[in-house]
Amino acid sequence: MAAPGRGFEVRKQKILRDLSVPDEEYTDLSPKGSVDAGIRDLIHDINQIPGLVTTSSCAGRISVFLEGDGKRAEVNKSASFNEHDNKIMEAEGQVGERSKLGQSQFAPTGGKGSGKWLFVSHEPVKIDLNCEGNYLHRLFNLVPGDDKSGILSPSGSLRLVRFHFEPMILHIMASSLKHAQPVLAAATAAGFRESGIQSLRCLNDTEAYPIVAVRSSGLALESIIGSHQRHTLVREETEEDTAKSVVSEDYLRMLLALANERFKTNANRRERFWAKLKELCTGRPEDVPSKRAGWEDPEVRRQRKREEGLRRSIAAREAQSAQRDPDTPIDTVGQVKKG
Repeated sequence: MAAPGRGFEVRKQKILRDLSVPDEEYTDLSPKGSVDAGIRDLIHDINQIPGLVTTSSCAGRISVFLEGDGKRAEVNKSASFNEHDNKIMEAEGQVGERSKLGQSQFAPTGGKGSGKWLFVSHEPVKIDLNCEGNYLHRLFNLVPGDDKSGILSPSGSLRLVRFHFEPMILHIMASSLKHAQPVLAAATAAGFRESGIQSLRCLNDTEAYPIVAVRSSGLALESIIGSHQRHTLVREETEEDTAKSVVSEDYLRMLLALANERFKTNANRRERFWAKLKELCTGRPEDVPSKRAGWEDPEVRRQRKREEGLRRSIAAREAQSAQRDPDTPIDTVGQVKKG
């Protein structure tokens, strides 16, 4: 594979200089403005490969979003945005679009224009089984509803509250289509089946570079969990306005458990993606340095777990044998022989 051109290297080094600053000071091209902690090591590893550099990323997220009312209202400044909200700026070969406030104006699937985030987490959310009352309603900034929560009156407009789980997404700029090819192949093999090359201006412009989007919709989860009805005869909406739930606390707990489980699958796919990318780009996975401590190949882990389980089983049988009368005969599977 040909060496990356000088123009690509200049752009890559600029990105790497930004990545070298401390986490609290780093900003990237995503509207959130920083790299999620869960994939910072993966970003580092990818950027060690010649001809590749990450431009924006998201480790995955659980979110609760109140959709907008169709008007281009000012984006809530306290909202948390990240790569899932990006638009591709193909003219510049970059990922991410900022509003004048430095944030995106974005509506998830099914939205009605600018809305606001009620909850966002980029890692699994611990479920406190001992917490009483409407713990998740409070966490998601929802008020338990009544039988009329979802009824639309003639004088009002209904805005839905949606629970989302969205898996990892990466945008990786490549020096050429040949450099982009193994990224796309690794992503597809790892289960990120909706991945693709989002900019082909490189075919006609030597200063443009292909961008590979690593993504998957198969793990995504979405459910309507509440609503907000705004009447035309009442005061304008303020921060005191609340969204009402149309589901139970148990239903929210079930959704969160599903999302946490999908975070695990997301992490497994992420590791498979990295392992395959190393193999395709180098032929020898150990050639690319990695700072990730504690990573273990899935097959090696399964074998280790089997061996650990066998050792525990043997130890348990020996402990039971030691507690019996030494004169009591024991057969080969640890059972007391009869008469």
